[in-house]
Amino acid sequence: MTANAAPPATPARVDVISIQSQVVYGCVGNNAALPVLREAGYRAVAVPTVVLSNTPHYPSLYGGAVPAEWFEGLLQGLWDRGVVAQARAIVCGYLGNPAQADLLARWLPRVRQARPGLPVFIDPVLGDSNDGLYVDAGLVEQYRKLLVPLADGMTPNHFELETLAGRPLATLDEVIAAARGLIAQGPRWVVATSAAPRASAQGALQLVVVTRDDAVVVSHPEIAIPPSVHGTGDVFMAAMAAGVLDGLELAEAARRAAARVTRALARTRELGWEELAADA
Repeated sequence: MTANAAPPATPARVDVISIQSQVVYGCVGNNAALPVLREAGYRAVAVPTVVLSNTPHYPSLYGGAVPAEWFEGLLQGLWDRGVVAQARAIVCGYLGNPAQADLLARWLPRVRQARPGLPVFIDPVLGDSNDGLYVDAGLVEQYRKLLVPLADGMTPNHFELETLAGRPLATLDEVIAAARGLIAQGPRWVVATSAAPRASAQGALQLVVVTRDDAVVVSHPEIAIPPSVHGTGDVFMAAMAAGVLDGLELAEAARRAAARVTRALARTRELGWEELAADA
C-alpha cells in the first residue's frame, strides 16, 4: 500500500433493521422510529413497506405499497450488504399487504438460522380504537399464523390485541390472558399499550408488560391530542427496542418508552401540530 492509499473499507455500522411504513409528510413508521433510535444512540436502516405522501386520513393520498418484487429485493439487499450479519435487532411495523407478510415470514426464519440470538420485535399494526381496522383484513390471520411465532417481543395496542385474540378484552386480567395466548405461540414478552382503557384511572393510560410468569402494569399520563396525530405506537416500539438493547429490565424499558411517547405528545400539543413531534 502506498502512503496515500486509502485503508480498506468496512461495512457501515447498523444496529437496527426497521421494517415499516414511510411517509413524505408526517411522523409515523420509519419517520417516527428512526429519530427515537438515533436519539438513543442506535443507527438504523429503514426498509419501507409503503411509500405514501401522508397518512390516509387526509383528503388526498398518493403512493402505495412497495411492490412484492421490490420488497423481496430490499430484504435480500440486507444480506448482500452484510447488514444482517451485524445488526443487533429487527423491528417490524406496518405492512402494506398480505404478500409482504408472506415474504417476511420466509425471510425471518432465514435470519434466525444465520443469527439465532438476533431479537425480532414486532408491532402488529392493524388499527386502533379510533379508526378500527386500517389494513387488509387478510393480514390479521397472517399475523396469527405466520408472524407471531417469529417474534421475540410484541407491542400491540388494546385494539390490536383484541383483534389477534378474536374477542373483546374488558379487564386487565383478560388482557394478560390474551397476551399469554400470544406468548404461548413464541414471543418471550408482550407489552400491551392502552390496555383495558375502561379500567384506567381518569387522565391516565396503562400498559401491561407480560411474560409467561409475570405481569407488570405501568401507568402514564393521558395527553389530549387531535385525532390526526398518529405514530405513538411506532415511537413506543422504537423506544422499547432501544431499552431492551440497553439491557434494561422489560418493565423499566416499557416505563422509559412510555415516557418518550408522553414527551412527544406534550411537545406536539405545545406546538399545536397536526402531526406527532417525535423529533422536536
